[in-house]
Amino acid sequence: MLIQKMAEHPAAFTPQNYAVWYEYVTGINPALSETLTRQFGNGERLDDATIEGLYLKYVSECNMDVEWALREDIQHLLRKLAESTIETEKQAYRFDTSLHAYGNTLKQNPDPVSLIALVKNMADDTSKMIDSMQDLQSELAASKQKVEKLHLELQSARGEALIDPLTGILNRRGFENSANATLSDQGALAKGLCLLMVDIDHFKTINDTYGHLFGDKVIRAVANTLKSKVRGQDSVGRMGGEEFALLLAETDISGARTVAENMRKTVEGCQIHRLDAQEKIGGITISVGVAEYAKDDSLLDLLGHADKALYASKKQGRNRTTVYTDVKAL
Repeated sequence: MLIQKMAEHPAAFTPQNYAVWYEYVTGINPALSETLTRQFGNGERLDDATIEGLYLKYVSECNMDVEWALREDIQHLLRKLAESTIETEKQAYRFDTSLHAYGNTLKQNPDPVSLIALVKNMADDTSKMIDSMQDLQSELAASKQKVEKLHLELQSARGEALIDPLTGILNRRGFENSANATLSDQGALAKGLCLLMVDIDHFKTINDTYGHLFGDKVIRAVANTLKSKVRGQDSVGRMGGEEFALLLAETDISGARTVAENMRKTVEGCQIHRLDAQEKIGGITISVGVAEYAKDDSLLDLLGHADKALYASKKQGRNRTTVYTDVKAL
């Protein structure tokens, strides 16, 4: 289906094109989905330039509007440095020329009056050269501070691009980055690793019944619950919509099941206050799928196993935890 949809548009079959369409079709990138839905509604077709713009804005790790602004600041800074350096080089050339001229004059044994004037001119030129060098040093010092500030701003922008703005936890890309870093650590793998997939039950009904603002509040409440039940070395991310993922370090399958059940029961017991009415809504539940890392598993493998376990939880009536090994045994 994905390839068929791509073929309906003039953009070439590139990795960027595939990434944009994948995130749109799966619904894991709400901002991108909203933009494309609007464009398709207007009858727009995706060419190479449009795909590149969508990829840079919605798919790449950093908000490119921010990154380009920072790059322009750095380029402006470099232009100023270049201008200052060129001016200092000109001043140095003039000073060198003057020194040669003064040397030739001294060889001619000037009279005392001429010698005094020559020494004064040499002192003036030396003072100008020192001033020029000091200006350049000050410019370099100021530029160093600006570059460091711009670097921090860029790092901050990239960090923010990995955070889900609604919940404050990692977004899909942030979670994948964190999880892949853990999966590349052989020491961490040796201590045990489990992945949980979590889905809010009947979320569409919640939205339809109480409105999207309340739905957002439910998503935030669930995210806060999940985050409160894990430790500092664990990763919690919103994978899109009402779906979450957790990577539990130094945890075996028994411990992961305990964490999952603790989260599930806590959510089940919660009541969330409506903003537009004096009432609290309860009965909100989650379904959980749990998978344990096995030798040579990739993140994709773990996500797939946990997702199958999650599907089993939903198929069996929701509001329950299922472990992937139990699904395999069926």
